[in-house]
Amino acid sequence: MASGASSKRFSHLILRRHSPYVLLVLILIALGALSFGLITLRNSLVELGESGAKSLKLALETARSGDLISSQRHLSEAERAFTLGERWLHPFSWLPQAGAAIPGLSHGMTGQALFRVGQAGTRSASGLLSTLPTILMAQSAPAGTISMIDALERSGEAATKARAELEIANQSFRRVRPEVLPEAYRGRIERFGEVLPIGVALLDGYAEHQELFAELLGAHGPRVYLFLFQNNHELRATGGFIGSYALLDVNQGRIRRFFVDGIFNPDGQLKENIVPPKPIQKISAGWSLHDSNWFPDFPTSAEKAIFFYEKTGGPTVDGIITLTPEVLRRILELVGPVELPEYGATIDAENFIGIIQEEVEVKYDREENNPKKILGDLTEVLLQEFLSFSYPKRTWELGTTLATLLNEKHILLYSRHPEIESLIRGAGWSGEVLEAPHDYLSVIHTNINGYKTDGVIHESIIHESRIGSDGRVTDTVEITRKHEGGNTPYEWWNKVNADYLRVYVPRGAQLISAEGMTREFPEAPLDYAALGFRRDPDIAKEEEGMVVDEMTGTRISEDKGKTVFGNWVYVSPGESVTVRYKYVLPFRVLLDANDPEAASAYSVLYQKQSGSGGASLTARIRYSEALQPVWQTPGNLIPYQRTFETNTTLNKDFYWGAVFGRNPVEKKK
Repeated sequence: MASGASSKRFSHLILRRHSPYVLLVLILIALGALSFGLITLRNSLVELGESGAKSLKLALETARSGDLISSQRHLSEAERAFTLGERWLHPFSWLPQAGAAIPGLSHGMTGQALFRVGQAGTRSASGLLSTLPTILMAQSAPAGTISMIDALERSGEAATKARAELEIANQSFRRVRPEVLPEAYRGRIERFGEVLPIGVALLDGYAEHQELFAELLGAHGPRVYLFLFQNNHELRATGGFIGSYALLDVNQGRIRRFFVDGIFNPDGQLKENIVPPKPIQKISAGWSLHDSNWFPDFPTSAEKAIFFYEKTGGPTVDGIITLTPEVLRRILELVGPVELPEYGATIDAENFIGIIQEEVEVKYDREENNPKKILGDLTEVLLQEFLSFSYPKRTWELGTTLATLLNEKHILLYSRHPEIESLIRGAGWSGEVLEAPHDYLSVIHTNINGYKTDGVIHESIIHESRIGSDGRVTDTVEITRKHEGGNTPYEWWNKVNADYLRVYVPRGAQLISAEGMTREFPEAPLDYAALGFRRDPDIAKEEEGMVVDEMTGTRISEDKGKTVFGNWVYVSPGESVTVRYKYVLPFRVLLDANDPEAASAYSVLYQKQSGSGGASLTARIRYSEALQPVWQTPGNLIPYQRTFETNTTLNKDFYWGAVFGRNPVEKKK
């Protein structure tokens, strides 16, 4: 007894005196056991991972083919495999991130994180997949029998849950150590990790815009929308010449009426005489619906279109939706060739523009005198294709395509209801002229009697800002338009491009020079005052405040808080023209002379013209030796010899800039 008690006391004494060392030994033994266990389990874990990945791949393939039952089964199999692997490695989830630096532990932590990613990602996919039967049923049902509102609500609930699971997967992936992954898997896993935050952002966007979609579908009462088809091969301020229109009547997600008509049919019913903008007077003595999109700010032009439509006897509408031919072309990429037997044509994404233009310009029935009929017939067929999409891949691709077209301003939305317009503005789909904290540039083309030649014009823009030692900023804009027509099989692409060019810059900018344009001032075709034509107040305000620079003939005006430079520009087939503006900005990049650590920002917002194909943009900032950049927007901005430069395609709005402090060398001076 005494001996046993003494032994216990001795052991207790040893543990107390050497407890840190004993604890370390125990931890090392435990870690060794875990490492040995991992080596033993590695083959089983790899098999589980491969099994889960294979089931997930099969789930995606069967979902694309429309076999939703098999897809859900494969997703369940994938989730079981990932869940089992996660359970085996669950102890590693409790280790701090610092443990990833310990050999052996990094493999276990990475494996556990990947299984957790697979588990959460599979649950997310399964939740989204469960809503597809409702959506497909709504699409394939006869018009007016099933409401897309129900499908929207169910998919919204599923998207919220799926987003939560995907965020878990995204957070778990941050514990992955790519360097410990087998080389054969590393690239695919890293790419998957890059996709996760994009998926979270997409589901965030869906949730954010769900209320807007519900409003547009008439969730809170009947809605009537005026569709305007804008041909961007004949550019106008908000997208293109308005050649056709459609009327859509929707309530509770059910389409009650939809028809397409040529724009000159309602225009012929206009009884009021209104003075058009001066450049439009070159081709039209009066202002009407087909020329209503004069202002680049879409809400302003949309209100003009609504006014003209109602003046022709059309019903009061709740809003405007515009489309360019690019919308139909990209949809044709999804649905494939469309047969139009009446026209003896098979239309696809490649031949769409040529066939439609030829039918509208040349082949239409002169007696019927409805050249836009083919556009309405094609739109009706494509609408039927939308409603009969028979497998999920098309549903996903259609949603993605429409979102891209909205972001690129080939589709514009406007609502007369302030709460809905606020949602549209928040989504960035309003087409309005935006405010900018510093510099701003938007190049706006208006094709006036230039046929459809904008379809064969390639445009490049070079915008250079020079920041002097006194903080003054001088901008130079070069706009080059190259006409690639002349030898095409279509006459309307072989004509001279006639363009009234407007360049929107910060309000108060002072023009220094302008060159490359044509000096032209057309006379009014009528004595509008004597004939009693009414003047539009917005046009009157713009023109009454306009001044003409005597040296260059540039018209200088203001619109939506911007200074506007306007000129006529012509370019013949096979040739190119470069227009150049130089001007001083109304603000300076100044540093506080009393604060050696002071900094000042300079940024540029480039706003794309709605409906345009997207010019090639070279943006450049040159700064004096007095300045030293301390921050720049992420991206391809490389400082070289006191210059920042970036090159991009302006297919959507683009923003960049830098923050400058005082050059250390200048501080010493």
